[in-house]
Amino acid sequence: MPAFATAQSAHRAALERLFVGETPAYLLCLTSDYAGYYGPYEDAAFARWRDGELAKIADNLLLAGEDTVNFRPPVVEFSPLGVHCVDALFGARVYQYEGQWWSDPLPGRLADLDFVDVPEAPIVQWMTTAIADLLSRLPAELEVAGPVFSSTLNVAVNLFGESALEDVMDPSAGTITGLCAITATICRLHGWLRSMFPTRVRFYCSSARYAPDGVGHLCGCSTQLLSADVYARVFAPFDEHVLLMYPGGGTLHLCGLHAQHIPRWHAMRPLRGVQLNDAAADDFPAYYHGLRDDQVIYIAPTDAMPLEEILRVSGGRRVILQGPLEGRIPL
Repeated sequence: MPAFATAQSAHRAALERLFVGETPAYLLCLTSDYAGYYGPYEDAAFARWRDGELAKIADNLLLAGEDTVNFRPPVVEFSPLGVHCVDALFGARVYQYEGQWWSDPLPGRLADLDFVDVPEAPIVQWMTTAIADLLSRLPAELEVAGPVFSSTLNVAVNLFGESALEDVMDPSAGTITGLCAITATICRLHGWLRSMFPTRVRFYCSSARYAPDGVGHLCGCSTQLLSADVYARVFAPFDEHVLLMYPGGGTLHLCGLHAQHIPRWHAMRPLRGVQLNDAAADDFPAYYHGLRDDQVIYIAPTDAMPLEEILRVSGGRRVILQGPLEGRIPL
């Protein structure tokens, strides 16, 4: 597919330039065409989704090859249980309600958590088989984005609700051990994915947050619940530990009011960039001016932070736009 390879190579080259601190010739814009699997870890449900998605692949690959304006990464998402995959590994009840995945808190406190034997967990074994099956059926040009492994704070809040936040305000040794159990599980999951599938499998949401090879990704949603001091003392080291699983470091998803943590993220060496949407995107100027010059910013424009304002603040430098453009914007 010559046209596909040409268009993809040009966009990937622009992405690589951004991650080494250079400015590409045009504003890089990411947009996604491939549906994802967000169902249960169940063979029948997965097979129905897989067979329906395969029927649409050819048209989407053609579109990705024709678009010289927008980067359409050829990535199919695979996220069983949505953002609650890690919760299920710790024994939480995960269920669907009105089309969304939810999890019930566990009894007890963070100090009660045990470490998870990741390779032996039934859901991990099922995901290994499902990803291998999907890769065997997809065209070689397509990659798969792996499950959502979230972050230490997100999982702690999912598992124990408000009591997790109470515990981390003045954490005991038991609380730290519980947080270490979550972090170790997340790291083992990243390690499992990278060892089982060294090629063609990327971090979650890569279809809209694509990064160069060797770069990972982390959730930062719940950090808006913490003061700058508590995050810096308790959770930043855990986030940094997960990002170091990847040779190129990683990026951080943010969707709320997190600007109090910008100084700590500026200092976090393996943090290669942030991805902003919703309320976080409204604070784009604070991130642009507060982060390092070698940290990129993925941003989905909002009513309060439209494309015109993003370009005024940044000149398009260090920026990856999320959402399609009609024509290239030269930089």
